[in-house]
Amino acid sequence: MSDWLHSGPVSPIWPVDRYEVRSIRPNPGFGAADRYASATAAHEAAMRMRDSGLATQIQVIRIEDGVVLFDLTSGVEMPLEAW
Repeated sequence: MSDWLHSGPVSPIWPVDRYEVRSIRPNPGFGAADRYASATAAHEAAMRMRDSGLATQIQVIRIEDGVVLFDLTSGVEMPLEAW
């Protein structure tokens, strides 16, 4: 019975964040950075912000190596398969 109090560390239930979606919003002029574990979720968030016009600048960065996958201002838009 004493073994149940001394188990090993618990593994995390959420996957590690792999993408950061950064945005600048015009009113009241503040920035935001959201992190996603899934390429699909990060891509969808960036496209929704772009299509809705909520942000003037949007950038998606792969956290692991710092590669810019999407940048609204400079026109970088890598296909989702490359994320």
